[in-house]
Amino acid sequence: MPRFRGLALTGALLLFTVPFLAAACQSQSAPPPAPAEPQPAYAPTATIKDLMQSIVDPNADVVWLSVTTVQDAKGITDKAPKDDEEWKAVRHGAIALAEAANLLMMPGRSVARPGEKSETPGVELEPSEMDALIAKDRASWQMRALALHAAALDVLKAVDTKDSQKVFEVGEEIERACENCHSHYWYPNEKIPPVPELTTETVPQKK
Repeated sequence: MPRFRGLALTGALLLFTVPFLAAACQSQSAPPPAPAEPQPAYAPTATIKDLMQSIVDPNADVVWLSVTTVQDAKGITDKAPKDDEEWKAVRHGAIALAEAANLLMMPGRSVARPGEKSETPGVELEPSEMDALIAKDRASWQMRALALHAAALDVLKAVDTKDSQKVFEVGEEIERACENCHSHYWYPNEKIPPVPELTTETVPQKK
């Protein structure tokens, strides 16, 4: 009897000890997850109008004017970046455009300062109306901002290969991204007159 009682006691100790050791090993091999990193407290200061005037417009011009064709009394002159410094300027413009798109998507940013009004009422929407359009469908606003971001990244790729023709082509992408946004939020009521059709009466006749 004592012999069987000792075996039973040993079995009971094993049943208790094995799960305990397994749990101890598991706790040592899997450290507790690190606490979540606190999110920074963003404080948007500039309005959307400020971003357009201070970052988007001037840096879009940097890209657009880096590759041009000018025709004047002296003939046709093609302009493109010709050294590392000029390519660097285009790169800086593209980076500014890409990050401006991110700034445009930040929540809590108004179109204009309190009290600012449209300069051409009836054609341009009032800032409060633009704010309402953006708030109504943030996903569409972000989609349009991402189109500008994508175009800026395409400029960076062209800069990396020093492809001036590609920079020129991507300039049209930037223009489409800007116009797609402006025509929806800024001046959706603008009526663009149709191009008149050419007829024998409108085409100057040779004498």
